Amino acid sequence: MKVSVIIPLYNAQNYIAACLESVLNQTLQDFEVVVVDDCSTDNSCAVAESFSEKFGGRLKIISLPNNTGNASIPRNEGLKFSRGDYIFFMDNDDLIIPNALETLCNYAENFRADVVYMERGFILSGENIIAANWDKFSSKIINPTLETQNISVRIKNFLKTSYGWAPWTKFIRRDFLIANKIDFPHLKISEDVLWSFKIVCLAENFLRIPNQLYICRSRTDSLSRIKREPADEIKFWLDPLVKGLDYLNDFMSGDFFYQNPNFRFDVTNFFVKMQLAGMLAALKNLNRYQLYQIICESFSDSKYAPLIAYLFVVMNFYRDKFSEVK
Repeated sequence: MKVSVIIPLYNAQNYIAACLESVLNQTLQDFEVVVVDDCSTDNSCAVAESFSEKFGGRLKIISLPNNTGNASIPRNEGLKFSRGDYIFFMDNDDLIIPNALETLCNYAENFRADVVYMERGFILSGENIIAANWDKFSSKIINPTLETQNISVRIKNFLKTSYGWAPWTKFIRRDFLIANKIDFPHLKISEDVLWSFKIVCLAENFLRIPNQLYICRSRTDSLSRIKREPADEIKFWLDPLVKGLDYLNDFMSGDFFYQNPNFRFDVTNFFVKMQLAGMLAALKNLNRYQLYQIICESFSDSKYAPLIAYLFVVMNFYRDKFSEVK
């Protein structure tokens, strides 16, 4: 089996059919699809199951016992059930062009790549399912580039956001993921950032290609765009701070980061600022007492609890600075 396409599924009854059709129409047919249902409350699972005969035994549908809240655990479970030489993660509302898997697989084998990284994809706007004009999405072949194996340079590029962190941008050798124990941390958001950081650091052959092979649907009801009360918005973005710092601390406990503490600081600083940027709009709607209470609640069970006062000072500074700009 060449490729395992892993698709987390939750309440996507209006999109999953088009997603699966795009996989079904691939020029490379040596693949399987692993759909992991995260306790959908609509007809998503039934729609996916209706494709079983079309895939001729190449479609697995895994149902989780409890809703996990985001795509991390479904992706991790999908990896456990996969058999392909290569792994490709798709979102349940997106599509791939017909020669996507064949193109990615050829690149991976020709360059013996651990990871084939797509620099860009297409954006599909609007909420309605449309019949895609595949000619419009044809790819122009341009020479690929093997990234440097110098981890210092790669980290610097990562901090300059030279690598996208969406899972669909990466076509990955399965043995590489398993051997390095690369999985998605269970965070409310930014889990793909930490996952991508591990990949960028650990992949020996990291191939960058310019081909546009993926079509990402732009939606206003995604998890990061849902409207929340200010307090809930702060808690939403604090979640990856509480858990994500643990994840980074574990990964950066090795020799390279011990010998290069500047990178450990820069990566941590980058990740923390990313979460603070996400909560800026909500910060101005809370007074200092409310903000302090939220931080205390969020960090009550964390080993980072002693940093509550410092984090409060930093967040308050951001809130004041943001208010001045406005």
